Amino acid sequence: MLKIDFKNMFSAAVGDEGGLTTTDIAAIDKSTAAAHEKLQEWRRTQDAIFYDIVSDTRILEGIPEAAKEISSRFDEFVVLGIGGSALGLRCASAALLPPYWNLRSKEQRGGKPRLFVCDNIDPETFAGLLDLVDIKRTCFAVISKSGTTTETASQFLVVLERLKRTVGEKWREHLVIITDPERGELRPMVRAEKLRSFAIPPKLGGRFSVLSAVGLLPAACAGMDIEGLVAGARSMASRCAAASLETNPAYQIGAYHHYLDTRKRKAISVMIPYSDALMLASDWYSQLWAESLGKQGHGQTPVKALGSTDQHSQVQLYMEGPKDKIFTFVGVESFRIDDKATRVSGADKAFSYIEGKDLGTILRAEQHATTEALARAGRPSLTVTFPTIDAHHLGEFFMLYETATAYAGALYGINPFDQPGVEMGKKLTKEILTKG
Repeated sequence: MLKIDFKNMFSAAVGDEGGLTTTDIAAIDKSTAAAHEKLQEWRRTQDAIFYDIVSDTRILEGIPEAAKEISSRFDEFVVLGIGGSALGLRCASAALLPPYWNLRSKEQRGGKPRLFVCDNIDPETFAGLLDLVDIKRTCFAVISKSGTTTETASQFLVVLERLKRTVGEKWREHLVIITDPERGELRPMVRAEKLRSFAIPPKLGGRFSVLSAVGLLPAACAGMDIEGLVAGARSMASRCAAASLETNPAYQIGAYHHYLDTRKRKAISVMIPYSDALMLASDWYSQLWAESLGKQGHGQTPVKALGSTDQHSQVQLYMEGPKDKIFTFVGVESFRIDDKATRVSGADKAFSYIEGKDLGTILRAEQHATTEALARAGRPSLTVTFPTIDAHHLGEFFMLYETATAYAGALYGINPFDQPGVEMGKKLTKEILTKG
């Protein structure tokens, strides 16, 4: 299972100013029961449906069969979606597919399609992709629960015209729609045109949706282990079911962040994966934490970083700048290659300290050194460690942070499942485009 180490969150490691004291822990523990009950209430109303969908035996229904058929017919799989419809999948693909997946030959990909996730509407990027892929050999997944997301709708209409012009009446075969089961702008088209589709549970928010068809279908098409993702999530859901702060790692993450934010002015949460494969975990976390908790004057600002790259760009600030941050290190015990492949040899005297060391060992040393240096500077942190990077542990990670986010919402006294702050921007966009 994932290992979560909180020792550098406590005053014994980082001092009373930045860390949690025994008095602080006692105060936090008093709020546990009420926050736990609020989370159970959200489960009963299905606002927190993310927690329970993984235990539904129907969660994978139809997905493996559809993925097999799609991957056998198409060379490219293009996802049209933004925000929660894209970030979880991008995180999973970076973690679970071999590096440089889209540059590998079809044989090297085991016959699976290349995977592109179009999570923005920059016209140069999107036009470039459409010019790159062979439309006749491309399947497009349109992901929007409401069907009204401006960016996704714009992409879809551009693609639809291109498909009809290129493949004629076969355009329907090149589409899969992932949307609300009954409502929304896409569902009538699905019914009228008899398009292949999968449902997003009505109360499942986009940023909590990676372990639904939103993430699982594209992942399966590219050959990722979706059964492992679900199994890992189920395991972590069980681990995070306890009402006790002492034994529930998600509650600890949510409660410690909330307390240090509201009582010790730690208003910034920095996540630093020490793995290229896990780099996008911090992107996914940033949306989850910001959009869920940034309401009514509450919430922390999430910041993403990458170890060891950002030791050379951000750590100076983290060491000697304002003491307003909490750090989360995400490490890997065992990388998925033979250590001998990256072992240093022939080092001269100046580099004797790395002679015989492989790059994984050096990277872990960098992580541990940065963690210790921050602790000595009085900066609190926690460490999440993947025994190795695989689907099971990534599923655990997704569920761990979704639960921690919901629990933190209960402590802040806000609804972590809506996003009223983005609605004005959407409204004004439509007004501007209508007038234009």
